[in-house]
Amino acid sequence: MRMKSLFLPVAVALLVFAGITEGSAQPKAGAIRGEVIINRKAAAWESQQVQEPCIIENPKDPTRLVMFYSGVPASNRRLCYLGKAWALKSDPFTWHQDEANPVFAPSKDGWDSGSLRLDAVLYIKEEDAYYIYYSATTASIQDRIGLAICSAGADGYSAITAANIRRVGTEPVLAPEPAAPYFEKMASQAAVLREWDAKAEKWNWFMYYSYRGKDGTLPGLRLATSSDGKAWTRQFNEKDPRGMGQIFESTPGAYYEWHQISKINGTYVLAIEVGVEKGKRWRAGLAVSQHPDRGWQQLDVDTVLQTKWAGLYRDDTMFHVATPAFYQFGGKWYLYVQACPLPGNGNYIDGHWDMWAVACDREIATLPGHTKLFIPGMPAKP
Repeated sequence: MRMKSLFLPVAVALLVFAGITEGSAQPKAGAIRGEVIINRKAAAWESQQVQEPCIIENPKDPTRLVMFYSGVPASNRRLCYLGKAWALKSDPFTWHQDEANPVFAPSKDGWDSGSLRLDAVLYIKEEDAYYIYYSATTASIQDRIGLAICSAGADGYSAITAANIRRVGTEPVLAPEPAAPYFEKMASQAAVLREWDAKAEKWNWFMYYSYRGKDGTLPGLRLATSSDGKAWTRQFNEKDPRGMGQIFESTPGAYYEWHQISKINGTYVLAIEVGVEKGKRWRAGLAVSQHPDRGWQQLDVDTVLQTKWAGLYRDDTMFHVATPAFYQFGGKWYLYVQACPLPGNGNYIDGHWDMWAVACDREIATLPGHTKLFIPGMPAKP
């Protein structure tokens, strides 16, 4: 059943499901604040799982936030749709889903007619438009990366509709490269960064993507670059000690999928969903660099492990955590993720995933010469 009102706060209306009553919405002393912000049961199109939070400050209203995200229906888990929601920047725990959701779906025919997932969203000021990157397929496992563009419109939100989101071309912007040295069968889950080069007076684009092929299933991340965000060129990292061309040496046996790229205090930061031991325990991972195209290093895969989230973690709510994205609002940091209990059969694919927001009050060091970061946890005692 769809929500009856656009202005019904999801986090408030569904507190009971989240295990939080109205009288105990604030965390207990010594506990990390975390809340379900979009419940999969809010609508049929997202009833299996809600995922991939791409949040942008509304370009027409700096007091508001816009979220693009995706959902999978329990009735057909091969499908996936994109939706939108908004929140006040002053209250990033309370989100309002749109009555018109979903706003983007697989095409009727073509390369993306099977299933899709949301990858990244950028606001391009000179075009007054959102660039929406997504992974899609004609089958069930997303194997190519596409681009759709939507005008931001007068208020930055209302114009995000199915009628206004237009695919760029009839082919993906990045398809798997089967030739050496890539040997790819699938390419997906692009995190995209656009950075101004003042010396050259041009924009440089960087895409960090997952892949499958000779190296295995989702064994790490590779890089592609572009001058316009539409035509992309792969960059094989010859310094990868294992010869896989990945941007950093990944954890053996782990799956690397959805991720977010950001630049924080001069350090480039990747937040990555990492499924160690072939998905035995999904969690948020981190990698940092002082350059967008080289020098990447992964931090310990347990750095942001959810079992360390005192007073918040429970096996029956967030055994698995995935699609992580860090955002700063009003001088404070938050981690947005999807999370699920451990399914009875032990297979994360059968999990029921809701979207959470988690306060990040613990400051940690990363690598020498790189910025410190805020992750879920309590502030250090003075």
